[in-house]
Amino acid sequence: MVAVRDDTRGRVPFALLGVLLLVSSLTLAPTFVTEPAPSETAVERALNQATVETQVAMRDGVSTAGQQAAANPVVTPADTAAGRVLNDSTAFRDSLRIRAYLRVADRLERVSGRSGDVTVTASLPTVSNASDLRAAKHRVSVERAGPNETGMRATVENVTLTVRRNGAVVSTRRVSPTVVVPTQALMLHDHVSTYQTRLNNGLDKPGLSRRMTARLYPIAWARGYAQYGGAGIENVVANRHVSLATNGALLGVQRSTFGRSDPAGRRALKEATAVTGIKDIIRGSRGTAVSSDVVGQAQYKPISETPPRPKSTTGPSSTDSMTVGVNETADTAFRSVTEPSALNETLEDAYTVEVALETDTHRLGGGPSGMPPSPGTEWTLVADRTTTATEAVGNASGRVAMPDGWHTLETFSRTVERQYTRTAVWQNGSIRQRTTTTSTARYRVTVAVVGRHHGRSPAPNRSIRTAHDASPSPLNGSNLADVEPKAMDALVGHTGGRDETAERVIDDSLSRTEATVTADRPPELHDWVYRDLMDLRASVRNTTVTVERGRVGTFETNPPQELRERVAQRRATLAAVPDTYDSAAQKARVAARLTYLNAVSAELGEQAAARDGNRERVDAQLSERTEGSLRALRKGLTARETPVPRSQPVPVGPAGPVRTRVDTQTPYLTLAELNESRYRALDGSEHPLVARNANVFTVPYGDAADAVVGGAFEGVDRVRLATAANTLAAANETLEAESNTTLASERDALQREVGGANREMTTTLWLAVSQHTEAKQDESKAIVTEAMSPWESSAARALALTNGSAQERVARVADARLNLTRVERDRLRLQLLSVDTPATRPTLGSTNGTASAVRSVAKDELSSALANAGEQKAQQFAKKRLGTDRLPAGLPLAPPVAPWYATTNIWWVTVEGEYARFAVSASHGPPSEPGAQTTYARDGHNVTLDMDDDGTGERLGTADRISFRADTGVVVVVPPKPRGVGDKGGNAVEESSGWPDAGS
Repeated sequence: MVAVRDDTRGRVPFALLGVLLLVSSLTLAPTFVTEPAPSETAVERALNQATVETQVAMRDGVSTAGQQAAANPVVTPADTAAGRVLNDSTAFRDSLRIRAYLRVADRLERVSGRSGDVTVTASLPTVSNASDLRAAKHRVSVERAGPNETGMRATVENVTLTVRRNGAVVSTRRVSPTVVVPTQALMLHDHVSTYQTRLNNGLDKPGLSRRMTARLYPIAWARGYAQYGGAGIENVVANRHVSLATNGALLGVQRSTFGRSDPAGRRALKEATAVTGIKDIIRGSRGTAVSSDVVGQAQYKPISETPPRPKSTTGPSSTDSMTVGVNETADTAFRSVTEPSALNETLEDAYTVEVALETDTHRLGGGPSGMPPSPGTEWTLVADRTTTATEAVGNASGRVAMPDGWHTLETFSRTVERQYTRTAVWQNGSIRQRTTTTSTARYRVTVAVVGRHHGRSPAPNRSIRTAHDASPSPLNGSNLADVEPKAMDALVGHTGGRDETAERVIDDSLSRTEATVTADRPPELHDWVYRDLMDLRASVRNTTVTVERGRVGTFETNPPQELRERVAQRRATLAAVPDTYDSAAQKARVAARLTYLNAVSAELGEQAAARDGNRERVDAQLSERTEGSLRALRKGLTARETPVPRSQPVPVGPAGPVRTRVDTQTPYLTLAELNESRYRALDGSEHPLVARNANVFTVPYGDAADAVVGGAFEGVDRVRLATAANTLAAANETLEAESNTTLASERDALQREVGGANREMTTTLWLAVSQHTEAKQDESKAIVTEAMSPWESSAARALALTNGSAQERVARVADARLNLTRVERDRLRLQLLSVDTPATRPTLGSTNGTASAVRSVAKDELSSALANAGEQKAQQFAKKRLGTDRLPAGLPLAPPVAPWYATTNIWWVTVEGEYARFAVSASHGPPSEPGAQTTYARDGHNVTLDMDDDGTGERLGTADRISFRADTGVVVVVPPKPRGVGDKGGNAVEESSGWPDAGS
């Protein structure tokens, strides 16, 4: 009787069927047979059994290798014999291939197929050195496979199956099995590699920089506008905001890469946003209500990883439109065009006519004399001379052909006789004798005085219907009626009269045939044209263009150039040139309008060129102070508006959905220093995140902003009076709340300088009143004194003098006292507004000294309040106005050669970070098998592998930590006010502890 365990007749097919149900793919590739295999049934059965067990060993070995490779991923090969077997670019895959080989080889040792006295074993060559290891690597290939490539396909080449009968080798067979296993090692490695790539992508690709930018922009714009509006915000963008934006962006990149983010990281982000909001409240120099509003505007409570969006579409945003108008440029151009000598020249050109003489000569009879007769045959001619005498002998009638474009002013004709006397001198030996003949030629000479209205006037050449008729002039002037007598005097009278002019035509001796004459202008013409230009100025002043705030700040758009183009588009409507002129006065009006429009265009052109120059200087400041550039800043602005990728969908594998879980240490990359007592993955004391935050245009003054807009207009040791005035106002406000000897001393020094500049400007103002009105010096001084009376302090006076309020009030007071006409009042106002900068500016040292003292007092008092009191007293102190919010910051756009239409500021942020441990787990089984998962973890440790079974692991490489560096820029643009926008804490660059070395 055959024992059950020895009876193999029905067991192999059922076992094989069971295994085939588990195996997803198997390829047997016979490659080499040493000798013909016996065809007995026992051998075949043993080979089949060994083949099935090889499959199982293969699956088990590959799965185990995948788990081990993911748990200890080699990212950077070691400089060891084993490490050099791995390629730098495929280190993880190579290490996985090696592990698969060794694990499969180990499992194959337990493979045994048996049928009677026939046994079959499976084996791979042993590995004893690096050369063997390299050969082993080349025997294995791995790739992602299965549904959604969630599994792994592996092939091991040339597995040797050895057939023995009674211990003697009777045959060998080599196979190359291929299996697909539900192990996500390759998938997780690719996803983590994608994650690290996205963390280090620049602004032109999806990743951390873009998401960080999208989070920083609403924070910066909300806080910037709150500061501009008076909220007590010292630093618009602080590193605490950078940390918050970075961690939120990191979670967003996780979600887009893995389908979900670290849950501990999400909890930590919510806690950090709350802490940041509290810090923003405490660090404000105003009440908590304003600070809370700022927190709400900045959206510090992101529930998901999507970038924060403003709660209301009315909130400030870089995509908001702003309107820029010609505004004060209209006044600047007007002032140059209406300056008395300039306007007189324009009007004179319009009343100037080109005149010329046109003549026609017709001979009526006669001609020059012939040769006088010789005295005889013996005489020889030795000299011959003809003399003439021309005389107009009467009037005549004739006409002259008129050149194109000219018209006749006066025509006259004369009959002119020319007497010829010809004398010949003859000689005979020593005797000389003269003979003479005479003759007369008669001519009809016609002379026309012609004119045309071309001249030098910018007004187009059009006919003037009533040019020489005085009555139709709108100003009761002579029109061009006096041009004819002036032309006759210039061309005919200058020659000696009509008769002599006709005689000179015959003699070809006219000395002057062309001239320009200017008609008398009506006395009212100047003011009439001036008032017309005032109306035109109002229309030009209201010309506007709409630009995007963010693009203004990044210098992608040039508002002056766009305004220039807009004015050019409206030029025909603004100039209102008729087809024909009703009068010379109308031509003068058109000439003045065109001259003014040309001046506006030229002024805007200068401003456009200045903005281009400022763009280059801003770019230079960015490059000098940061690692950024305007080009990168524009990428950031674009990235802020670029939709971020959606979350990665959950892939479905052979056993169902493959869900991932991210587990990081530290889950929130803080700027603080941490050690292993908090997180075991840390190596001693580390800074998980470091940041550098540079505000380009901030206090102290005389720095980046002056380098951009100052140039040749300001000395390097001076500041604008408006800057000094705001600093002085901040000091006064602080001293009203808290007394401080140092601040008082700095304030007094600055106040003396500001007062001196004020006196210089008020002196210039009363001199302008005296020069442009009939007021004497004493009365002019009294006018300015009365006008300045509302502003008592030096700071208030300086601000009024620099923002134009004082000049406007001087003009109103002068008008009331002197009863000025509309033209006189407007001319005075323009002259006063041109006095906008004193020759002597406050010094940089006094301004910065006072600003530093203001900040110092505010910080000391706040620290004392927080240390010695509870929340209630701290909030009460925060309501005190310590003046720091009045300190100016930012880059004005675009003094000194253009109207101030906005203030901008730039923050360039750089972060570097490192995860002590970054792990991603993926399930590869149904919910009934919760433990079926693969974990991929990178923590910087060395990866070793015992390749030769000597009990000592050889170092393959390191599981590098996930690290990153990201840069971005943020630009904020606010309307023009002295406060501006920017960090006012005194530090243009904020570097976190540990910068620039993140991690271990």
